[in-house]
Amino acid sequence: MRKKIIAGNWKMNLTLSEAKTITSGLKVASDSSSYEVMVFPSALHLESVSSIASGSKLIVGAQNAYQSGLTAMTGEISPVQLAELGIKTVLVGHSERRQFLGETSEFDNAKITYFLKAGLRVVYCVGETWAEREKGQTFSVLEDQIKKGLKDITSDLFSNLVIAYEPVWAIGTGKVATPAEAEEAHAYLRKEIGGLFVGADQVAENIQILYGGSVKPDNIKELLAKPNIDGGLVGGASQKLESFLGLLK
Repeated sequence: MRKKIIAGNWKMNLTLSEAKTITSGLKVASDSSSYEVMVFPSALHLESVSSIASGSKLIVGAQNAYQSGLTAMTGEISPVQLAELGIKTVLVGHSERRQFLGETSEFDNAKITYFLKAGLRVVYCVGETWAEREKGQTFSVLEDQIKKGLKDITSDLFSNLVIAYEPVWAIGTGKVATPAEAEEAHAYLRKEIGGLFVGADQVAENIQILYGGSVKPDNIKELLAKPNIDGGLVGGASQKLESFLGLLK
């Protein structure tokens, strides 16, 4: 059985004090939760948040990293530096980085390959825009992002990979894919992963696929009831302790 994940992406939000308060509450909740609980704080808050979470089941991840050891790359973070903080999970391919910072699936592939080989756990984000959905291109976009982003990833590395389906039109808009729409996309992603290489069927069956896009306490139960939805990558609702705890209930 695939374990469910509730992950909070705090993006460029929260003061240090707010991040500490939420982390302290989640530290207690994560130990008794049946879910894997993750948070992705701002880079400036990683050290403080990971220190508070230490000793608990709460997983702290980075929103971004660069595919290299220590080197001259201004403004970036190396997995070597993350390891010093005990951080072993990183987001790749979030729509905001694709849309505003020009990241491509090919670039994400370089990141994913490097991180997985370095022993990091990767949450790879994919999803279509509203214009692409309106043109009936949802599946072709997802196919492209999976085939390019996961190109040449070997079967032994997939155990450290999580996929997050985030329709761009539902992120921070209040819109949300219906459970049926989300399930359809998740089932398609699982099928595409199963066709990546010979013997990938079992890899596809085991991989966790999260839904992201205006996930809230009042809709998460119905989403998680779908057979191919293994959790949520949550933005706004993860940025207040009360609503985050509501997701876990």
